[in-house]
Amino acid sequence: MKKTLILVVDRDDDFGVKAGIRTPAIGLDEVLYAAISLGAADPEDSDVNAAYAAVKIYNEMKAEKRNVEIALICGDTKVGHRSDIKLGDELEAVIEKVSPERAVLVSDGAEDEYVYPIITSRLKVDSVKRVYVKQAPGLEGAFYVLTRILRDSDKRKRLFVPIAVIIMAIALVMMVPVFMNYRASGDISDIYNSTGIFVAFTIGLIMFLYAYGVGEWMVNFVKRMFTDIRSGDPTVIFTIIAIALFGIGIIIGVSAARTPQGIDDGHRILIFVSNSLWVVAFAYICFDFGKFLERYIEEKKIVLGFIVGTMMILGAAFILQGTIDALAAFFEYNIVDPNLIWIEFIIGFAFAVAAGGTQVLYKRFINSQKNKTEPSDVVL
Repeated sequence: MKKTLILVVDRDDDFGVKAGIRTPAIGLDEVLYAAISLGAADPEDSDVNAAYAAVKIYNEMKAEKRNVEIALICGDTKVGHRSDIKLGDELEAVIEKVSPERAVLVSDGAEDEYVYPIITSRLKVDSVKRVYVKQAPGLEGAFYVLTRILRDSDKRKRLFVPIAVIIMAIALVMMVPVFMNYRASGDISDIYNSTGIFVAFTIGLIMFLYAYGVGEWMVNFVKRMFTDIRSGDPTVIFTIIAIALFGIGIIIGVSAARTPQGIDDGHRILIFVSNSLWVVAFAYICFDFGKFLERYIEEKKIVLGFIVGTMMILGAAFILQGTIDALAAFFEYNIVDPNLIWIEFIIGFAFAVAAGGTQVLYKRFINSQKNKTEPSDVVL
């Protein structure tokens, strides 16, 4: 008679973490001991129900005079590839000892059934038993579905981004009359009385940033900065200078835009952009130079991308400055010499052409060097 294995799966290792059970646990006595130990440690854990359900199936099949064995395997608290590899190793140990021909898989919900392909790749599975607590039959599956969404960046974006955008859009629409009333009356209480709108916008913004993992990126960035500082990486100083320049540029722009009295919002925006533009542009160039220096120190290669990028930034800055001056002259905010505007556009266009030309010349140079054995010391 073919031997059937009743297999209990705990992907996140609650048996090991909470009850101190060492797995794989093979045999009725060991599985019962594991279930009792976990039940004593955490009676509300759903894995307890899964273990007892497996015992029930084992007893029923024993009563039918079937050749059956029961076992418990556990993964790791860091659910993912690490836990799945551990489950695969423990399953192979069980198969080696028990030598079953088929299995009945018992799990406590949707999360543990992610191991189904792991089981079926090593053993034929005749049945899958999903165990829920009767008082909340859909809670376990819903919980794991939600946790999977929060861990998966793509699913997190699909869920949170549309909601966040809708909340922020509605809040912005409601902010418009609030600011218009404030501009007309000058009464700050108009803004204080609309706190709920700003709270809604903040919630939407937090959801949007969370969906794109901005918080995780910032934490990793800070950790990487401290690691680079401890290792003596010289590029850290350029990153710090770039951040400082960016902040100074924003402060200069805001200060310049707030100083004049009796001007409209459009004029203030142009003043802000004009005063912060060049400091922000040089902040980016400084940051890019840090990466260029790091590449050169590590590989002794000149990164062409930095040269091209710098020319593109300077070109964009000159063109944007020319656009600002042209708008200021058109709306009669300032008297700007038309010749200066043309010069700014010409210089910006020249930088853009130079950047494109540099890339074309480099590609031609690479094509001409294909038959040579020595690689170029210039890289894109």
